[in-house]
Amino acid sequence: MRIYSVCMLCSLIISSTASDTGVQPIVALVGDDVILPCTLRHTVSAVYQSIEWQRPDLKPKEVHLYRDEKDDLVLQNPVFRGRTSLFKEELENGNTSLKLTRVKLSDAGNYTCYIPLLNHQKTIIQLLVGAVSRPVIIIEGMEGDEVVLRCEAEGCYPEPVMEWCDAQGRVLPAAGPTETSRDREGCYTVTSHVIVPKSDNNTFTCRVQQLEIKHMKERRVHVPDQMFPKTCWLTVLVTVLVTVLVEAVAVGLYLLMKKWILTFRKEAWTSLMKNKETTKNEEDEASVLSLSSV
Repeated sequence: MRIYSVCMLCSLIISSTASDTGVQPIVALVGDDVILPCTLRHTVSAVYQSIEWQRPDLKPKEVHLYRDEKDDLVLQNPVFRGRTSLFKEELENGNTSLKLTRVKLSDAGNYTCYIPLLNHQKTIIQLLVGAVSRPVIIIEGMEGDEVVLRCEAEGCYPEPVMEWCDAQGRVLPAAGPTETSRDREGCYTVTSHVIVPKSDNNTFTCRVQQLEIKHMKERRVHVPDQMFPKTCWLTVLVTVLVTVLVEAVAVGLYLLMKKWILTFRKEAWTSLMKNKETTKNEEDEASVLSLSSV
């Protein structure tokens, strides 16, 4: 059992009090042990009481029964067999909390701690169960002069949210939607890709968050400089020369075209003027001949 889970759950049991109406949420991880807190009012001894732990949505609904100063597990739901126990040494102090070991995803739900002889005192506990996984980052390859990274987290529940961040904590856009699948137990596997350029330190983070159980895991990766293609000065020089040459050819063609257009216009204008002059001369000659005949 993880130490942080034990500390969290111990603090919950110490501070919890019985309630007839309120629902106390408890978070546990798959495989851990969890304590569902329940304490009698006014610290009344529970040694001689009947204690009924139930989960109403199950059939049978009995999780753990205590009667006649001993456990009575005849009616216990088989899914809890060998995984439940009371704190017998604490019954004298009114502590009727239930310990549930080797938590499963199917254990999630509302549990009731019911004391029939004490004015039907009932405490409702909501157990939230999560499965977590630290993400794994793989350098998949290149796309142009950028590196493709893949992040994967498997065996997660509830469904996590995955995002990428740079070294400054800025969220990076993923290369497409997150891919999600589920296994037979209902756990999620999520995969996300990101395409990153060379940066100052080439450090990138994949973050997996499960908001319902307030859980977050991160994995950081450093991409070596040699993964990014090096700049070749010869290539740069050739590129610049080709660009200049293309621009020079374009300018030359433009000037030639402009000169041709001007020449064409000039020749057309000259031809037009000659035609007009010829036409005028012919008209003048015709007029002279007409006058002579008269």
